[in-house]
Amino acid sequence: MERDCREMLGRLTGGRAAGVTVEEALLAVARRRFGASTAPRVAAAWRRFSSAFAQFPYHIGTVYHAPLQVGPANLLWEAPTGYRATMVGTPYDDLDGWRAVYPAEVFAAQLERVADGFDEGVAVLRAALAGAENGAWGDALRREIDVADAAAIHFRSVAFQARFVRARNALAEARTREEARILTEELERLLRSELDLAVRLRAIQARDSRIGFEATNQYYYVPVDLGEKVLNCRDLLDRWLPSERARRDGVKATGTAVMAKDRTLMQPRQPIRFAVAS
Repeated sequence: MERDCREMLGRLTGGRAAGVTVEEALLAVARRRFGASTAPRVAAAWRRFSSAFAQFPYHIGTVYHAPLQVGPANLLWEAPTGYRATMVGTPYDDLDGWRAVYPAEVFAAQLERVADGFDEGVAVLRAALAGAENGAWGDALRREIDVADAAAIHFRSVAFQARFVRARNALAEARTREEARILTEELERLLRSELDLAVRLRAIQARDSRIGFEATNQYYYVPVDLGEKVLNCRDLLDRWLPSERARRDGVKATGTAVMAKDRTLMQPRQPIRFAVAS
């Protein structure tokens, strides 16, 4: 990707006298990477990604503290942890730290717009792949799709997590059964959605080791972290939500119980450090 950016800049700055446009530079990079016949669709997908980024709720506090780097690997909590998000480390459930100057609903909605735009771009790339499946550019397109799909998953996951924290906190303040019912249904939808994102992202990372890696911090997550998120969501779905519904209905919960001594999923994680071979 760095090579692509350098090539784009080189073509634009070095080709001004020749009247090189952004579109021409995009197509030139796309032709080199994906072939002449596929290049127009790839360039169209890139333009869609760029448009989607225009919806990103930018603030330096959001960049450093929201779960943007870890995506679905960030765990969900049945009660507020009280922890503040660490700088590009463990976000916990610190929604106020994530959103910075943005109202919570605006923060989540903007990230969903970014994710929607990336999904549209991925659809364009998949259409291009259908025509190049058996060609020389199929593998390159599949790798491009994986990166773009992973980005969309990260953005959507942060939106889901923000909505989860809001709904969880609102449930604690619910005054009527109907209000609680609506909130528990929303929480169930969000938990199932987060579980699905974790499964999808784990499959992508398992076949593409670039996903989750950053040069200065190494891996923000590995496949086992995403597996832990699946267990985390299942625990909240099978134990916590039934107990919340039962508590408000005045009946005994029938969900799968998790003994306190075994509830390691519900304890805040310490950052895991991975040794890197020299």
